[in-house]
Amino acid sequence: MKKLIVLGLAAVLVSCGQPKVKLSGRFAGNDKVSVYLEMVTPAAKRVVDTVVTDAMGNFKFDISLADQQPTQFNLKVKDEFVPLMLSPGEKVYVSSVGGISKTYTVEGSPESELIRRLNSILVQGTLSLDSIANLYSAAENGSEQQKELTARYAKEYAAIKREQIRFITENAGSLAAVYALYQRLPGDETLFNGNTDFVYYRMVCDSTLVSHPTSPYVLALKKSLDEAQANADMVRMLNQELASAEQRGYPDITLPDMYGKMQSLSQLGEGKVVLLDFWSLSSERATVYNAELKDLYAKFADKGFEIYQVSVDTSRPAWVTAVQNQKLPWISVCDFKGGASPAVRSYNVASVPTNFLIDRNGNLAGKDLAGTQLESKLGALLK
Repeated sequence: MKKLIVLGLAAVLVSCGQPKVKLSGRFAGNDKVSVYLEMVTPAAKRVVDTVVTDAMGNFKFDISLADQQPTQFNLKVKDEFVPLMLSPGEKVYVSSVGGISKTYTVEGSPESELIRRLNSILVQGTLSLDSIANLYSAAENGSEQQKELTARYAKEYAAIKREQIRFITENAGSLAAVYALYQRLPGDETLFNGNTDFVYYRMVCDSTLVSHPTSPYVLALKKSLDEAQANADMVRMLNQELASAEQRGYPDITLPDMYGKMQSLSQLGEGKVVLLDFWSLSSERATVYNAELKDLYAKFADKGFEIYQVSVDTSRPAWVTAVQNQKLPWISVCDFKGGASPAVRSYNVASVPTNFLIDRNGNLAGKDLAGTQLESKLGALLK
């Protein structure tokens, strides 16, 4: 019996630790209509409950929050909806007269009240912009009135966006600010300015990670920002590499040597004449070809000549054996991706052997040079 009592008490405690949200309200003038309760998560929207208003337009819901986190819901009636951010234990009352989304009020939910304030800014702003747009359409094309209305529209638009940004900055630690980040005036693609939006997103993310560290909305925001930052960093690095390549006159390559050490073409340094050489063990003249290069290397190495040789083979043991047996004295690298190697694609190599001669200033001085032609060119460049 004692065990049953203890278990019963535990169940009560668990139940008390997970308070429901009591949501009720009245939509005057909307009697006997269906009210849909739609839950909004970072991944999807879904209707979780439905009630029909009574003769006075009253309704109520008892809502259990599975993870006991503040959760966004929409109260939907016909083609209108009321957005809410509900927290465990709240007793929330929503009411409206006439148009639901334009006139509603909310009590008992601080986050939902913040969202209502934001929506009021955007709804009233949209009405104002629509009014100006209608006057513009009715005015004579090219008239002074249209020019004045264009200026007025731009001024009103900027004022609305300033209010939206002010709301976000003043309430950066609230989940309503997360909601605000994604609200747009008709025709908007970005929050304010595509180049500076990231500042506001990061500000809200940093603030809400302190106030709501486990909220799925905040964690989803952080994930998207981290991905955006990673993409931006990649683009920045690519642009830097392209700019560096433009200065050098050739794309850089970084590949592992037979010991696994990463070797870069650009590390050979300025003031060197470098032969970037692509080859393969599968070539019939591979051994003879490398023997000829060894003769040239022995003749010009002390004058500032270097070779950076890229193998397009796919077998590591075979390549390492060849490098060791032929005693190749220069930098030999391979990523064992064959024709799919980024290095091969960067230089648009269609067959091997293929080589590129780079002068002391980092400019391409020749391609597919061999024998006496390559020796003569090296002699001229290394004077």
